[in-house]
Amino acid sequence: MKLVALSMLRNEEFWCWYALTAVAPFVERILVFDNHSEDRTVDIVRSMRHLGGKIELIEGFGGASEHENRAACLEKAKDAAATHVLFLDGDEVHADAYLGFARRLLEMAEHVPPLPLPPRNHGVAFDHRPTDGAVVRNLGFRPLHPGFEGPATCIPQDLAGRDDDHGCYNFAVRIAALDGLMSNGLEWGQHGYVEGDGIYLQSSPYTLWFPSLRYWHMTHHPRSSKRAIPGHAWVRPVNDFGSLPLCSPANSRPSIELPRVFFRPDGPSNPTLEAWGLRAARSLGTRN
Repeated sequence: MKLVALSMLRNEEFWCWYALTAVAPFVERILVFDNHSEDRTVDIVRSMRHLGGKIELIEGFGGASEHENRAACLEKAKDAAATHVLFLDGDEVHADAYLGFARRLLEMAEHVPPLPLPPRNHGVAFDHRPTDGAVVRNLGFRPLHPGFEGPATCIPQDLAGRDDDHGCYNFAVRIAALDGLMSNGLEWGQHGYVEGDGIYLQSSPYTLWFPSLRYWHMTHHPRSSKRAIPGHAWVRPVNDFGSLPLCSPANSRPSIELPRVFFRPDGPSNPTLEAWGLRAARSLGTRN
């Protein structure tokens, strides 16, 4: 198994260092596709010498077509001889325990030679002949959107979603087998990945859902210092939807592993982490 992270970035200077650093121990390579950022995203990625040779930055990547951009990312992963890809947006931060578990599960479930698709399962009652069982190609994680009160809080919607709702806003496939994977050919708002038989990952019988595997999605927090001119409106809007503690009667799974990368002292300036008291305000540079 060879897991390669695919991260297409645009104006993600506040979170890209944390997103990429968090996944580095669990992937063989990190392919960063910068889609014409205008803030300090590229400078920060270039400074990430602590990741050694794992990271590759492709600058000035892509155009207006969502389909073409995602298809190009998959081709680059194939060139890197990946067997699986980790989809990683610039505002997604993983916890070591959860991503490490997902990695080990895929390693332990790997068959040589691989099991056939579809698997051979006769389903005959009282028939002792063994079957292939489940073939797992894709892993679904549940996003957690931290509230403004701290990393151990979340917005109310995160605790309201049902575990059997596998829609893309309540769950998301973050790891997928590369063999046969392709873009659905549609553009932004309708885009997605499909398997070789044309089935979406979200509806694939080879997708295994993990309600307890979380990743931190920082989409509601500041993601870039860049502002639109005129008016100086935020290019990346900030939305405070409230904060609920993760350890509460409403949460049936109070044991939550926080991303350790939040507590690293060497990351770049980040207004959210500074507001949480995890680091002092300072310049946007990084120390390595």
